[in-house]
Amino acid sequence: MEVIKSIVLNIGLLVILAQILARVKLVKKYIVREKHKTKEYIILIAIFGIISVISTYTGYGVNGAIANTRVIGVMAGGFIGGPIVGIGAAIIGSIHRYIIDINGFTAFACAISTLVEGIISAVTAKYVKKNKYKSSDLFAITFFAELLQMIIILIFAKPYQEAVTLVRVIAVPMVFFNSMGMVLFVSVFNHIFKEMEYEVGSKVNLIFEITKKCLPLLQSGIYNKENCSKISDVILEYSKDLAVIFTDKENIICVKGKTLNCIGLNRFLPGLANEVLTKKKVCIAEQVPEEDVLYKSLEKMVAIGAPLMKYGQPFGCLIIFANKFKISYHSEVQFAEGLSKLFSVQFELSEMEKQQALLQKAEFKALQTQINPHFIFNSLNTISAFCREKPDKARELLIALATYFRNSIQTKDGFVSIYDEMDYVMAYLQLEKARFDERLNIIIDMPEDIDCKMPCLILQPIVENAIKHGAMKKKQGEVKITIKEADKAIKISVMDNGLGIPQNVVHGLKYNTIDNGRIGLINVQKRLCYIYGENNGLDIDTSTNGTIVSITIPKDISNKLEPKNLPAYKNVV
Repeated sequence: MEVIKSIVLNIGLLVILAQILARVKLVKKYIVREKHKTKEYIILIAIFGIISVISTYTGYGVNGAIANTRVIGVMAGGFIGGPIVGIGAAIIGSIHRYIIDINGFTAFACAISTLVEGIISAVTAKYVKKNKYKSSDLFAITFFAELLQMIIILIFAKPYQEAVTLVRVIAVPMVFFNSMGMVLFVSVFNHIFKEMEYEVGSKVNLIFEITKKCLPLLQSGIYNKENCSKISDVILEYSKDLAVIFTDKENIICVKGKTLNCIGLNRFLPGLANEVLTKKKVCIAEQVPEEDVLYKSLEKMVAIGAPLMKYGQPFGCLIIFANKFKISYHSEVQFAEGLSKLFSVQFELSEMEKQQALLQKAEFKALQTQINPHFIFNSLNTISAFCREKPDKARELLIALATYFRNSIQTKDGFVSIYDEMDYVMAYLQLEKARFDERLNIIIDMPEDIDCKMPCLILQPIVENAIKHGAMKKKQGEVKITIKEADKAIKISVMDNGLGIPQNVVHGLKYNTIDNGRIGLINVQKRLCYIYGENNGLDIDTSTNGTIVSITIPKDISNKLEPKNLPAYKNVV
C-alpha cells in the first residue's frame, strides 16, 4: 500500500510540474516545433532528464530497490520532444540511476530498463504524435515498457529470488499507475498541440475567405504592383498579420505594412525570397545578414516566404510577417503555404484560360482564312466562263467580287452586322445567278430592322452548299433564305429543293468525323461551336425533297448597330 501511495503522490507532483512547464513560453515554443536546433534539443533533453532524476529521488525504497515514476520523464520526453529527446533523457536517467546506487542489486537492471524505455519512446514517438497522443496508445506503450522493466529486473538482478520478491511488490503499482500517470502527464502538454491545431484551422478558413475576396484579381492573371497591393490589403485586413511583401523573380514589387516603411519597391530580392525561389518551398527567416533588405524588419518580426508557382516553376514570392515572440510559427507557415498554393492555382488557371483563348482565336482565324481562297476559286471559275462570250458581264462580276473583299478586309474582329453579311451573300449570289441564269431561283425573306452582329462569312458557305450540292442537282433549282427574329436570337434558315444530304455526312458534321472535302460546312460548324458552344452548331433537316440548314445567332446587346439606311432584301434576286 505504501508503494502505491508513493507512486500516486509522485504522479501528482509530476502533473503539477507539467502544468508549470506548459505555461513557460520557452518550453511551449520548443515543444510545438517540428524540427529543433541543437540548442533546443539540449534544453528539452535537460528538462526531461531532470524530471527522470527527480522521479528517482522521490521514489519509495523497497527491499534495496526504488519504486519510482522515472519512466514518465523518460518516455514523455520521446513522445513530446521526439526520438532524440527521448533517448537523451533516458541516458541521463539511466546513468543517474546507476551512479546513486552502484552497489544496489537492481542498479544495473534499472539503468538498462530506463535506456530501453527511452528507445521504446523514440521508436513509437512518430506513431503517438500522428494519432494525436491518444490515451489508449500512451497507456498501452507505457504498460508494455514497464512490463519489460520487470522482466529485465528478473534477468539481471541478483540474487534471483530477491528479484522475484521485489517484482511481486512493485509490478502492479509501477506498471498500472505509471501507465495512468503517463496519460495524465502528456495530456497537460497535449492541450498546447490542440491550441495550435485550432489556430491552424482558423487560418485555413482565412485562406479561403481571402482567396474568395481576391478571386477577381487572381482571375485576371495580372501579377503587378496594383493587383498585389490590393491582395495585400485583403490579407492584412483578414489575417491581422504585421506586413506582406510580394516579389517577382528579380525585385520587390509590393510592400504593405506600417512596420516595413523602410523597404522600398524595385529593391533587390531579400535572401529569404531567393531561398524560396531556389528551393520552391516555404522558408522562414528569423535573422538575416546586416546587408539584407529585411535586416531591420526582423529585429521584432519573423518572415515566412512561400513560392508562387506556374507550371511547376516559381514566378514570384509571397512573404508574410508575424510577431517574433510567438510561441509557434506553425499556423503562419501553414497560412502562407496555403495562400501561395491557392494563389498559384488561380494564376495558373488564368494563364491556361488565356492560352486557350489565344489558341481558339488562332484556330478561328485559320478557319476564317480557309473561306477566302475557297470562295475566290469558285468565283473566278464563274467569271472565267464569261470572259470570252460576255466580257462586260465578267467585268461587272469582278467589280462585285472586289467590293466584296474590300468589305471583308475591313472587318477587324471577325464580326459584322447581319446586313454586311447579307452583302457578302448577295455578291456571291450575283456570281452564281450569272452562272446558272434562269435555272436558279433565289428567294430572300428578311425583316428590315434586325439589330444583330454575327461571324463574318458564316452564311455564304451555307448558301453555296445549298446551290452546289442541293438546288443545282435539279433541272430547276430553288434556294430560299429566311431570317426571323426571336426574343434573344436571330434564326437564319437556308432551304433548297435538292436531293438531300446523306445521313453519314450529317452525322460527320455533327461529330466532326467528316473528311475535309466539304470544307464550307465543316468550317461553319467549327466556327459556330468555337463562338457559341458545342451545342450551337448547324441544325440540319434533310430528306429526298430538299434540305433546310439553320443557324441561331444570339443577339449581343452590347453591340448595337449604328442607325443607317438598311437595305431590304426581299423575295427574288
